[in-house]
Amino acid sequence: MKWTGSLVNVLQHAEETRVAVAGDWHSNIMWIQQALPALQRFAPDVHTILHTGDFSFLPEARGKGFLRAVDAACRENGVERILVTPGNHEDWPRLVSLFAARPGEAVQLSASVWAMPRGYRFSIHGRTFMSFGGAASLDAAHRRTRGTWWPAEMPTVEEVAAAVATGDVEVLLTHETIMDGTARVKARIRANPMRWDETVLAYSRQSRTLITRLWEGVKPAILAHGHIHVADQRTFPTGERIYSLANDGQRKNIAAIDLASLA
Repeated sequence: MKWTGSLVNVLQHAEETRVAVAGDWHSNIMWIQQALPALQRFAPDVHTILHTGDFSFLPEARGKGFLRAVDAACRENGVERILVTPGNHEDWPRLVSLFAARPGEAVQLSASVWAMPRGYRFSIHGRTFMSFGGAASLDAAHRRTRGTWWPAEMPTVEEVAAAVATGDVEVLLTHETIMDGTARVKARIRANPMRWDETVLAYSRQSRTLITRLWEGVKPAILAHGHIHVADQRTFPTGERIYSLANDGQRKNIAAIDLASLA
């Protein structure tokens, strides 16, 4: 089935005062069947989930009926839409093709799921958001051998510059973190528990450097990201906040944002 609607038009009719933001799900059907009912119990007024990547659209996920399972869970729990900021573990050849067919627009992948291109801006309840997906896969070498790694996962300098040129936003949604992120994120990267070599670590630094330029350029009040698989938060002396979201199977994988106060 093909969808040809516009996410902008859909969001114009979204009368919501809270939205949810979620970290990595990794095509985990069992997790969404737990997490969405929990969200419905905690925040029954939330109908939009802003997903920060590794949702995921890998070919094997489609074969397992992941999107069908997501749509069913959404119907059962009052979620009308999931807006995905793509991560690194996604089907990037498919996403690149879909984004090229509708430049600058979000693309609808199922009844409830939309994927957003880098630099995509949108508004809900008067609040401005930017989605900027992608990140460095630390397991890129392993994924190359399986055919599930693509260079398009890494943002480009040009994409960052184009996004910054569109102006400031209140909430920035990324998959990757910034160089000076939360304490637990920095500790996890510094510890290097998987013993990644210097080539891989340099690839990661390149990715984080690009997102840092974006963060500094669009000056959000809130940055929410996934990727590192730890829950943490940081408030800067100037008031900006960063939220790192846990992954599937962990506490603090989903949070709610009050759109009136940005709490």
